[in-house]
Amino acid sequence: METDEVKDFFKHDLDHLLALWNRHRRDLLADNVDQLPVLTEERTDEDIAYAGKITWAAGKAIQVCSVKSRKILTDAYLKRQLDKKIMVEMGYSQARYYQLKK
Repeated sequence: METDEVKDFFKHDLDHLLALWNRHRRDLLADNVDQLPVLTEERTDEDIAYAGKITWAAGKAIQVCSVKSRKILTDAYLKRQLDKKIMVEMGYSQARYYQLKK
């Protein structure tokens, strides 16, 4: 995925998929994602199973990122913290933070 597609996914698509799967953003945090069941299409509606697979994969993708990337993705998109707050917590200049976020 391109950077803009990833940003668009987290800002627009993730909430819809999580709602279909009856989950929350916090369920995708690194400590929680391994506990989530992967739904099979035989046991549930096809759209719900698809939403479950996509959101689980997003959580797993975040889990395997570097510590810096995981913190930025988790705080910005899952916890919905302001970029300025994350920037200060991490001790990065605005330019460096946005470079890492991209």
